[in-house]
Amino acid sequence: MSPTGANDSASSLHEIRTGLTDRGCKSTCWRENAIACSAPRAIALRRPWIWEETINLRQLRYFVKVVETGNITRASESMNVAQTALGQQIRHLEESLGVRLLVRHSRGISLTEPGEVLHRHALAILGSVEEARRDVMARGAARREVVNLGVTPSTQALIGPELLLAAREEIPGISFRVVEELSFILIDALLRGELDIAFAYEFQNRPGLAATALIEEELLFVAGAGSRVLGDSIPFEEAIRTDLALVSDRDIVWRLIHDAAGRQGLPVNVAFEVQSMPAIKTLVARGAATSVVPYGVVAEEIQQGLIVACPIRQPSLRRTLFLNRMSDAPSFIHEAALLALLDRMIGRLAERMGPYGNVIGRVLPRRREEAQP
Repeated sequence: MSPTGANDSASSLHEIRTGLTDRGCKSTCWRENAIACSAPRAIALRRPWIWEETINLRQLRYFVKVVETGNITRASESMNVAQTALGQQIRHLEESLGVRLLVRHSRGISLTEPGEVLHRHALAILGSVEEARRDVMARGAARREVVNLGVTPSTQALIGPELLLAAREEIPGISFRVVEELSFILIDALLRGELDIAFAYEFQNRPGLAATALIEEELLFVAGAGSRVLGDSIPFEEAIRTDLALVSDRDIVWRLIHDAAGRQGLPVNVAFEVQSMPAIKTLVARGAATSVVPYGVVAEEIQQGLIVACPIRQPSLRRTLFLNRMSDAPSFIHEAALLALLDRMIGRLAERMGPYGNVIGRVLPRRREEAQP
């Protein structure tokens, strides 16, 4: 390319990025970023200036959220941002980079090849920013390291308060922020970067997600205190004929029941689909429904005589508790003490489950090559 052609290309690039016109340069970029800049035409720009002006963390967060949800509407709702504002930021990102990042269609969105590249870098950038924030805050004189921990309702019921008290007593340098939710909601939150660790009865083989199996737990059939269907145990075929109240088809218990029924060619009578464990327990206690739940969810109601429970046979239903964590997550400042505490609490959780829980793994420090410095 001739020198003149090179100058013309640089000038065009400058006009696209800064709004330069033949009437003159509207930017003050020449002071720091141009090799030479005199209206009406610029000769060249240093590329770091272009990146700084065209990419910001808010745009990256919006972009990542849209990719995660697969839909701009859902992304705007989850971030509490107006859909038009979010869509505008994505368009600005595409225009400033000069590439198409997303393909919009009736089912939502899909990534283009440049979009996949940006998504990979965006995750790394946002992860580094979060690591820096945590590191700085944890080393502040009056600040403690915050650990965002997700637990299921049954885990919270059996060891939640004890875990918080033990952490305050043994590791004063950390503060737990506990989120109690169903397993699939916790996994989604972990993948969005909203949780650091999730104890969930769910394992999804997704890139970047590391899981350690900890406890195998047997599920129980529950009914109101006056129920006549319960004995020492109940056959699976009989249990699924009753008026079941279950969470949803994304819940691990729902899938275990329907998978077992499918293998036997049996229908499942789901009378109530309720994404609320307190509501399910109320229906069961009133005798309006039965359910299949872990012991921890109904331990208090069983002790109060409001609900009765028994194991399921032919087949029994079991689920596995996993410690879920992003494999590229940075190590905690108090990593060793934190994991030792969690390991001890898992042992206590299995004890509280009684004959329905069995420890099958340990909470151990990650291998050196897996941990971030």
